Amino acid sequence: MQDLLDGRPSDGQRWADGYPLDGTLVSVAMQADLVKHGVERGPFGHFQVLMRDEDLVIGGIGFHAPPDDLGEVSIGFGIVPVARQRGFAREALAALLEWALQQPEIRTVHADTDLVNLASQRVLLAAGMRLAADEGDRKVYEIHAAS
Repeated sequence: MQDLLDGRPSDGQRWADGYPLDGTLVSVAMQADLVKHGVERGPFGHFQVLMRDEDLVIGGIGFHAPPDDLGEVSIGFGIVPVARQRGFAREALAALLEWALQQPEIRTVHADTDLVNLASQRVLLAAGMRLAADEGDRKVYEIHAAS
């Protein structure tokens, strides 16, 4: 995490132009703060999105923290501009949600986006999430685990 926060790719890693995104840095900083305070994150961390053909990091996706006592968890994602509109965000989000909703400690997954970020809203809807709240400048989406 520290390499990412310091703007250094890990050994052998290649980053696409524009990576890391500001949102990625915020998410990783949140994860680093959890570690600093001794919070056990388990598998609920931040992950890099790779373009397999080129072995290139094009974005990030992950959890802001482990699930809370109600089984709720918040996620975020972002893809660098040069790799957008090619289905990478949808593919990464679908994979993350599929895994998350199989975890016994998760009941609900939340994601929020700026009101004007229509592309992210389309990705969230395409992945099966539904609009749960419109908070003026933000929209909140959610999906529930099967009972």
